[in-house]
Amino acid sequence: MTRRHGMLGQRAVKLIATVLAFGMIAGIAAPYLLQAGFPLWTVLLLVLIVLAVPVVAVLHSERSRR
Repeated sequence: MTRRHGMLGQRAVKLIATVLAFGMIAGIAAPYLLQAGFPLWTVLLLVLIVLAVPVVAVLHSERSRR
């Protein structure tokens, strides 16, 4: 069974794109955030959340394909 617009819905794709764009900005700004006084755990948590989004999307896509 195939979907008309791919494995993920259009809303999910927009959400993933937004999180990844935010993650790119946060990744570039990470040294500046640390220098500005943000705790290291906060910056690492932000980076881990951003890295988890595409991994979860791929796993969801693979699972729904079966």
